[in-house]
Order: sequence, then structure tokens, then C-alpha cells
Amino acid sequence: MSISSLLDSGLEIHPLRGARHEADALTATILDHLSEQTVICLDTLVCLMPEYTWNQIFDRVDQLARCNRVVLRRHRFVYTLFSTDFVA
Repeated sequence: MSISSLLDSGLEIHPLRGARHEADALTATILDHLSEQTVICLDTLVCLMPEYTWNQIFDRVDQLARCNRVVLRRHRFVYTLFSTDFVA
């Protein structure tokens, strides 16, 4: 198959672009919820975002915490997110 026929076929050559856009949307949604509530339980966040799985949300929250954009704390089995603006 020639390159020109591939380009004309409408196949997506960069499948990660869609995944990146979805990840950016997930990040924005998490940060929006956190800016509204300042402190939120991870399980509550999962309930507020039924279009994503628990694993997707936790992975994104973990990445945000590692970049110091949110604070993630665990007490026994409960994970809680705090805004970086939250003063404890």
C-alpha cells in the first residue's frame, strides 16, 4: 500500500493524539472539581465522573500529585485530594 493511499484512506496515523486529548480532559475535570471543593475524597470524585474508571482517575491523580499540582493523602483505605491552595 502506498503512502498516498494511506493518507487518502483516513486512517489515524497518530492514535495517541486521541488518548492525549482524553487525558487532558480528565486532568481538567479533576482540577475543576478540586477547585470547587478544595478537599475531595477520591471515591467521591469517581462517583462524580462515571465516564472514567477508578483506575484512570487514580492514575491521573497520582501523576498530578507527583507534579505537585494536587496533594494526595491516604488514611487507611481512604484517599483524599487537597488543592495546593488548601491551608491545613
